[in-house]
Amino acid sequence: MSSPLKVVITTIPFIDWNTPISSPAYLSALLNNHGVDCVGLDLNIEIYNKIKNDPLRNLYLDFFYHQKIDAKIYKSLSDMLYHYAKKILEHRPTHIGLSLFTHDSQVFTVWLCHLLQKIAPKIKIIIGGPGLYTLSQKKNVSFPESLRSSGLIDHFIVGDVTSNLIAYFKEGIKESNMNVVAQQDLEFHNIVTPNYDHYDFFNYEHKRLPIVDSRGCVQKCEFCDVIEFWKKFQYLSAQNVFSQMQELIEKYNIYRFDFASSISNGNLVEFTKLIRMIAQYNRGKVFSKQIHWNGNFIIRKKGRHTDLLFNDIKESNGRLICGVESLSSTARIKLGKNFTNEDLDDHLVQCKAHGVQIDLLMIAAYHTETQEDYADALQWFETHKNYAGSVITRVQMTLLGILDGTKLSRDVDLKRFNDGREAREVHANKLYEKAKQCGFHVDKFW
Repeated sequence: MSSPLKVVITTIPFIDWNTPISSPAYLSALLNNHGVDCVGLDLNIEIYNKIKNDPLRNLYLDFFYHQKIDAKIYKSLSDMLYHYAKKILEHRPTHIGLSLFTHDSQVFTVWLCHLLQKIAPKIKIIIGGPGLYTLSQKKNVSFPESLRSSGLIDHFIVGDVTSNLIAYFKEGIKESNMNVVAQQDLEFHNIVTPNYDHYDFFNYEHKRLPIVDSRGCVQKCEFCDVIEFWKKFQYLSAQNVFSQMQELIEKYNIYRFDFASSISNGNLVEFTKLIRMIAQYNRGKVFSKQIHWNGNFIIRKKGRHTDLLFNDIKESNGRLICGVESLSSTARIKLGKNFTNEDLDDHLVQCKAHGVQIDLLMIAAYHTETQEDYADALQWFETHKNYAGSVITRVQMTLLGILDGTKLSRDVDLKRFNDGREAREVHANKLYEKAKQCGFHVDKFW
C-alpha cells in the first residue's frame, strides 16, 4: 500500500446527542499507536448545533430519517454537505472512515459519499459501525454492500474492527479483514486511551468524555442487538479505566465521564474497585476538581448491592442509568431482565438513602403487557411520585421497535405485534402524561 497514509475518521449525522461520540477518538488512537497517521473528528455535533433550535428542525429530521427534501432547506442541506466534506478534506486524507452510530446515519452517508466521489475520487472511503445494519435478513443486498457495488465506498467493516482495521492499513486488503462482520477480538484488555485532540469541546453543551469500560452484556434482553454483535461480555480492569480517566484529566482538564458501554456494573468486583478508586480520588478536592460519571447500571436482586456500594457511588459522584423497560415484573423477567418490582423498590430506597440520582429507561408499552399491566404501570408513577426529581431525575420513554438479528425479531408473532401497535401507542401516551402529572421529568422518543 502506498505511503504516507493519512486517515480521517468522523461521526455521521444524525445522532441526537450533545456530548462527544467516542468511536473516532478510539480508532484514531488505535491507528496512531500502530504508526498510522489518523485524525478523529466528531462532526455530527456541528449538525446537531445547527438544527437544535432551528424552526425548520423537523424538516431537517425528515431528511436525515426519511430522505425527504423540502425546498425550504435544500440550499442549507447542500451547504451542510459541502461543509462536512471541507472539514474532512482539510486534513488531506488518503483514506476516510465514516462511523455510523445508528441507522439514522445512512441517508447522510449516501449523500456525502456521492459528494466525496465527485470532488475527491482518489480518496478511499471505508464505512463501519452499528448503523450499517448488517444483521438484517430482509434484503438480498445489505446497505453497505449496495454502496460498495455502486462504487460509492471502497470497503466496509462492522463488529470488532480493532484487529481488522490495523491489519488493513499495515498489510493491505484481505478477504478476511474487510467487507465482513468482524469476529469479537479476545484482546479487549489492550484497548487504548481515546484521543480527543481534534474535538472542539466548545461545541458541546456538556463537556463529558466517553470511556468504553466494557462491551457486550451479562443480560439477554430479547429486543437488544448488542448481544448479537458481542457474544461474550468483556470488561476492562478497574485500574485500566481509572488510569484512562487520570490521563484524560491531565490532557484535557475535564473531570466528567460517561461509561460508553451497555453496562458499567456487569463485573461487580471490578466496578466496586473502580468507584472506590474514584471516591478516594475525590476526597479532599473541591467539587469542580472531582470526578463525576454516568453509567448504565443493572438493577439486581434485593441485597446484591450493599450499603457500602451505594455510599461509594455517591462519593464517586456517580449517576446511574437504569433500564427498567417494563413496569410489569412478569413482562420484564420474560424479556430478559431478572429483577422484580420489589427489587426495583429496594434499589430506589437505597438510592434515596444515599443521595444517588438515577435515570430510568422504559419501553412505554411492552408487547407482552396486558391491560392489567397497563393499569399497574399508571399506578406505579402515582405510588412512587415521592422519588420524582430527588432520586429519579429523568424518565426516558420509547416505543418498542424490532431490531434485525435480535431474539425478538426471530420469535415475535409479527401479525399480533402489528395488530397491537395502536393500543400500545394509546397506553404509552397515557403513561407519559401520568408520569408528568406525578412530577417526573419525562423525555419521550416517539
